[in-house]
Amino acid sequence: MKRSAALTPLSREHHHALSLAIQAGKAARSDDAAQWRQAADKISQQAAHSLQAHFAEEERTLLPALAQAGHGQLVERTLEQHAHLRRLLQHAELASPAILQAFADTMTAHVRFEERELFAVAESLPAVMAALQAHSA
Repeated sequence: MKRSAALTPLSREHHHALSLAIQAGKAARSDDAAQWRQAADKISQQAAHSLQAHFAEEERTLLPALAQAGHGQLVERTLEQHAHLRRLLQHAELASPAILQAFADTMTAHVRFEERELFAVAESLPAVMAALQAHSA
């Protein structure tokens, strides 16, 4: 799906997040504890490197614009999902099959929600798109 220029960077980051979710799910389905640790390490590195920044960018720019446009329920849903993902990323047992699978499932559902619902609504609202473009300028 073609995204507006203002949302393209966030949408590209979703591709990387989905790739990470696939790797986490694959590791979770293995019987290899070393693979669990490797996946958890990669998730932790990506969280520190890009996932946390991605969440912060959405929370700083996109979500306030959507809230101002009257889409508070979408904003709350997004914030709840971000909080849940942050809890999973900080979980002491991240290198366990259960938490890796929970991360994989939650991240996949979150990206689908943002791409299919949140971004679609944002792109339909000129005021939201103008706010995003003003932040990126």
